[in-house]
Amino acid sequence: MKFTLKNTFSGRNFFILGIIFVFLTLLSIYILSGLMTQVTEKSNAESSQRSFVKKQEVIAQELSRFLETKNELKRIVDISNAKNLSDNLKVLSNIHANDSLVKNNWFQIDNQKIEFTVSKNNSQLENSIKEFVAKNRDLNQSNTIVEDPENFFWRIYYKYTTANGTVIRYGYDIDLKSLQTYFSTIDQKAPNYAFVFDKKGTIIYHPEVKLLKKNIFKLTNIAPQDTTFTKREGFSKRIAPSEYLFLDIVRYTKRLNVKGTHWYIAVNFPREISNEDVNAVKQYAYLIYIITTAILIVFFYLFTIFTRRTFQEKEILAQEKNKLLLENEMINKEKALIQLQHLKEQINPHFLFNSLNSLYMLIDSNTSVARKFTLNLSKIYRYLINPPVNNIVTVQEELLFIEKYIFLQQTRFTEEFVFTINIEEESFLAKKVPYLAFQIAVENAIKHNIASEETPLKITININENVVIITNNLNEKQNFGKESKFGHKYLESIYKYYSKDNFKAYKKDGDFTCILPLIG
Repeated sequence: MKFTLKNTFSGRNFFILGIIFVFLTLLSIYILSGLMTQVTEKSNAESSQRSFVKKQEVIAQELSRFLETKNELKRIVDISNAKNLSDNLKVLSNIHANDSLVKNNWFQIDNQKIEFTVSKNNSQLENSIKEFVAKNRDLNQSNTIVEDPENFFWRIYYKYTTANGTVIRYGYDIDLKSLQTYFSTIDQKAPNYAFVFDKKGTIIYHPEVKLLKKNIFKLTNIAPQDTTFTKREGFSKRIAPSEYLFLDIVRYTKRLNVKGTHWYIAVNFPREISNEDVNAVKQYAYLIYIITTAILIVFFYLFTIFTRRTFQEKEILAQEKNKLLLENEMINKEKALIQLQHLKEQINPHFLFNSLNSLYMLIDSNTSVARKFTLNLSKIYRYLINPPVNNIVTVQEELLFIEKYIFLQQTRFTEEFVFTINIEEESFLAKKVPYLAFQIAVENAIKHNIASEETPLKITININENVVIITNNLNEKQNFGKESKFGHKYLESIYKYYSKDNFKAYKKDGDFTCILPLIG
């Protein structure tokens, strides 16, 4: 049976239903107007609270970025020895010195002389740093505010002791005046502003530079007791006059989540904005419901017809889209298989020829190594001739394969290649990567770079939570870049098939880096 207005509304029934409808509409307008006002007020409060949480998270994240040097220092020390430790620390210091916010940085090995990287030959500042290091030499880490008539710094310091007992002290200063300019580029469109202060009330960051170093307890109605919060909410909220905008604001104050600090953040919202929204809702509530009622009556019938037609069209479009997606996946998979075949055709003869030559020379000179060489060579070719169904394998499988491959290479070139494998956590080995991904990256490094005993080729494989990073130093042959690059094309096709778009291979700072996203 088709729906028509004539069948539903007729004569007396239509008149009675019309009166009931008008009465219910007026009653709804009265009730909903009040509810909408309450909801708007609550929504504004929740919106400002969400904005406050987001703002403090952004600032905490940006400030915490300056504390990540501890992990970088540990990695540098772990890969260094007594001969190159000082040089590696100098490289790390120079990298940090390129940051416009870092004004001074230094390091000390055991009780040797403190090495300054950036201090502008300021003897007074260097003496200040020496006193700071002497005072904090027994602390594993420290960060504090350094304030004088000319400077306003956030000083960060770490101590790291190696396995052999060597003590490294490393520190740097963040210019808090420059930090204001840096933060001005973040979250520019937010209808709020924030400032950071320590437990003494000293303003560490504020959008108004002239307020830096001032005491917030004297400039505003914030008191020291406002920095203690209930466990349930973890922040305080109050209406107060703004020291910056000179109007009433809603202020949220919270402990800033930056490790090793006792800092607080206050995020401030103009109060008038919230009131304007509520008034606008009250003014337009009646008009909205009257127009909505008329539109519903006129278009209800048409809506039923259009909904049915639209649903049918969407079903057809969805079927066509699924068909196209399936075809695209099949094309990517077939493309990857073709490229893999090309890759294996290139690997097999060339690699086998070199390996057999090496084996021939080992048979007489070193029988035990020759046996191990032969066993690894057979396992490598068993891996090559039995590719997985979906062209992906676990990181552990690929790692076992590349270790055998590396053994063969290092047997041929003892001093010319240096391989390093770092595994962040054993659980990451269960994730998956494209078949032969490690071999492609390592083979490309060997093929396109010159390696010698004087300048060995260093290849590092770092297995992290989401990616595997394979890096090698560059000493390029003249024909680099003229190859067909089947390997990279194969990897791109596999990652496209699994909807991964963060595969990268690039040169930077004298290194070639290949980033392999983990699958699953």
